[in-house]
Amino acid sequence: MIKTPPGIEIEEIPIEKRYRSNLRGLLTRIRMIYESIEDRFGDDGLDLIREVSTKYGQEIAQRVREREGYMDIHDVAKFLVKVFNGMRSEGEILEWNNQRVVIMVPQCPYPFTRPQTCEAHTSMEEALVKGLNPDLDYIIERCIPRGDKECWHVLSAKPK
Repeated sequence: MIKTPPGIEIEEIPIEKRYRSNLRGLLTRIRMIYESIEDRFGDDGLDLIREVSTKYGQEIAQRVREREGYMDIHDVAKFLVKVFNGMRSEGEILEWNNQRVVIMVPQCPYPFTRPQTCEAHTSMEEALVKGLNPDLDYIIERCIPRGDKECWHVLSAKPK
C-alpha cells in the first residue's frame, strides 16, 4: 500500500472488491490493446497475438507437466477451471465424461467483441491443453463474440 502523510486518509476498499474491479479493468485493457494491435497491423497483428498467447500456454503447460506428470481429460479440465476461476469467471461444467468436457462461461472476462481477437487470444488455452495432454483437442464451440449467448470451452479426446 502507498504510505500517506500524517492526516491524509484514503478509503480502503475491501480486497475482494478491489481485486474484482482491478482484474476487470486489466482484462478490458488487454482487449483494447489486442484490438489496437489488430487495427494497426491487421492479420500480422492477430498472428502476433496468437504467437505470444501460444508461447505463454506452452510455458504454463511445461511447468505443470513437470510438476504433475500425465494428466487425463479430467485433470486437464480441472486445471483449466482453476485458470478460469483465477480470472473470476463464472460458469459451469455442462458435460463431463471420458470423451468430452464442456465448460460454459456466460460472460467473457476480457470482454471480447471480435471473434478473430478471441480466437487469437484463446490459442493460449489450446496450447495449454495440448501441452498438458497431446491426445486432447480444445475448441470454443460456442462463442459470445460470434453471436452466441455463452462460450463453451470444449476438451475432447482425439479419436483413436
